[in-house]
Amino acid sequence: MKKLYENKPVLFAVIWIVIYVVGFGSAGIQTENAALNYALQIAAGLVICAVLLTFIRKNGLAEHFGLCRFRGNLRRFLYLIPPLLAATVNIWSGFGLREQTIAANLLGVLAIGVLGPFLEELILRSILFRAVAGKNTRRAFWIAALSFGIGHLVNIAYGAPVGETLMQVGFACCFGICSGALLYTGKSLRPCVLLHILHNSLSFVGNTETEHLWFFIPVCAIYLAYGAFLLYTHRAECPLTAEPLRDAA
Repeated sequence: MKKLYENKPVLFAVIWIVIYVVGFGSAGIQTENAALNYALQIAAGLVICAVLLTFIRKNGLAEHFGLCRFRGNLRRFLYLIPPLLAATVNIWSGFGLREQTIAANLLGVLAIGVLGPFLEELILRSILFRAVAGKNTRRAFWIAALSFGIGHLVNIAYGAPVGETLMQVGFACCFGICSGALLYTGKSLRPCVLLHILHNSLSFVGNTETEHLWFFIPVCAIYLAYGAFLLYTHRAECPLTAEPLRDAA
């Protein structure tokens, strides 16, 4: 696996994207029992995490992939208040359990609220970005940001409505730009994972349907504005150029 990563980093990233989508995603539709499906996803997610994190630790790549402390000045990042606010969108109109049983909701939070966000940020945000950034930093940023959103099209294959899925794609692209800017300027995946976990976890206790324009538009606007703000205010030390990314963090 190390030789594949060193010689063909883009292929390495694509393989892990496929493993995540097929392994973790398909585990959630195996039965008609929501709790069991979430349990299967947890099992699949833990295996993927174990293999990836072992590889990263063994090869000293934790800092390279942003699995390290946040490097930015919180004041320059507005104390993460705008994206934290946007990430709470699922409870803007009240509370309510997503699944019918407590067990299903708890397992859902672990699977979709915690493991899913961590793996998506690590694979789709950091590993993919680093793979492409070895040749072109600007292209890497946009590929990692937009592929995260476009990847949600796979939900159609799992039976999700087309209109709702397209809204999710737009929402995820906006979040991808925000999260990508956070990773690139803050040199850490931690705030990206935190925001993603917050958003997904609150979907299990909130009533808001983010596919409605009343919620979709302001949240997307916040994510886009915040991402643009970070890229603009950090443009001197973190410019998005067509040059390869050389720094080690």
